[in-house]
Amino acid sequence: MVTITVCVGSSCFLRGASQVIEGFRALIEREAPGVVELKGSFCMERCGNGVTVKIGDVILADVHPEDVENVFREHVLPALGRNAECGQHVHH
Repeated sequence: MVTITVCVGSSCFLRGASQVIEGFRALIEREAPGVVELKGSFCMERCGNGVTVKIGDVILADVHPEDVENVFREHVLPALGRNAECGQHVHH
């Protein structure tokens, strides 16, 4: 199980947190149902130009709605042991 936590504090909310959450929700439903948890959190103290997102122990600042798919493929799918290119399981 991988947990994605999206900041919903006032600064992040104004910078698109709801669109970031919706983007992750759609990707989770399509590519990783039941194995990725999506949560909201108040201020993560990384206020900047975009939304703060935590995936496992990795904190990413300045995430914009158009970045969500790349973030999912680069950070979430590998954490699930899936190939970031096609979303398929990698057989070892």
